[in-house]
Amino acid sequence: MNIFGTMQKMGRSLMLPVACMPAAGILLGIGGNSEVAKFLPDIVAQVMSEAGLGVFANMSLLFAIGVALGFTKNDGVAALAAGLGYLTMVRVLGVVAPGTETGVFGGVIMGLVAAQLFNKYHTIQLPTYLGFFGGKRFVPIVTSLAACVVAGILAVIWQPIGAGIAAFSEWAAYQSPEVAFGIYGIVERSLIPFGLHHIWNAPFFYEVGQFTTA
Repeated sequence: MNIFGTMQKMGRSLMLPVACMPAAGILLGIGGNSEVAKFLPDIVAQVMSEAGLGVFANMSLLFAIGVALGFTKNDGVAALAAGLGYLTMVRVLGVVAPGTETGVFGGVIMGLVAAQLFNKYHTIQLPTYLGFFGGKRFVPIVTSLAACVVAGILAVIWQPIGAGIAAFSEWAAYQSPEVAFGIYGIVERSLIPFGLHHIWNAPFFYEVGQFTTA
């Protein structure tokens, strides 16, 4: 597959986790809005708010699963491997580089790794005494091991990447917002005909910037 086809597939893969957001946003908007929630029993408002937050708090995991599904023709084993790999990566990062937050980028990376390993090993044949772990069952195992390696690499390279994202956020929000928004809009509109705008949008929607809870 050429680079353009791969990028299109990536764009379609990102659509699946994005499709989860409207329902979560509605739940969070109703349950977390004091003006609306006052018409509901407290327990109902709290349940709706937490249900919406549950989706937004795990967007990285959803991106890992969505990307893996998109590159493996919606195979459930690949999704399981991506989820396992992402959780493993996060735990290992917590040990080797405490405080490192890769966000949705980490999810996308782990989804790509899981998909690649699935496509390579889902038909693997092991010796008879290990036959139970052959085929698709081997994929989650090798993905969890690969996640440890990915975590080690990210522990080294993510600090400058994260600093770059933070610096770009600062520039876009406070120094040259007009230029930043203009560049974003031109590129986003240019990519729409090719179906690649979801790749461009993902870091802006889920990574760039920061917030403080009230």
